[in-house]
Amino acid sequence: MDTTPRPSGCTETSLHCRWPASPRDITALRYELVRWAHDLDLPGHLAHAIGLAGYEALANSVTHAYPEGIDGPVELHASRDHDLIAVTVIDRGRWKMPPRGRSMSDGRGLQLIRGLAGHVEVKATDEGTTVSMTWQLPHAERSIA
Repeated sequence: MDTTPRPSGCTETSLHCRWPASPRDITALRYELVRWAHDLDLPGHLAHAIGLAGYEALANSVTHAYPEGIDGPVELHASRDHDLIAVTVIDRGRWKMPPRGRSMSDGRGLQLIRGLAGHVEVKATDEGTTVSMTWQLPHAERSIA
């Protein structure tokens, strides 16, 4: 039986998925995000940067949002509006404290996301964490949409 996540809402310019925050499922979501970006005829390097940044945000949800053994939900939203690509990852968990002897800054996920996306915003509340990433398309790519 194929358990690959499928977009719950997908149009030519948007992608919306909600799936358990588990390592196996977020890998499939990454491929779905890259496929969506390729379908927009974005350059390969940009499509993969979007996929990697989205995956890192999803991986943070798996690692930090939910207690051990609980695969709470994670949402992935991606859209294109003319020359702007926006990707948002939302979980409903609460940041877990890092193991003794480590700090929140030990990881490289957010650092990588910030290096890949044009703009990144992270909002953590008691209701969950939202990571919003945007990419401004190069001038030559703007006329495609």
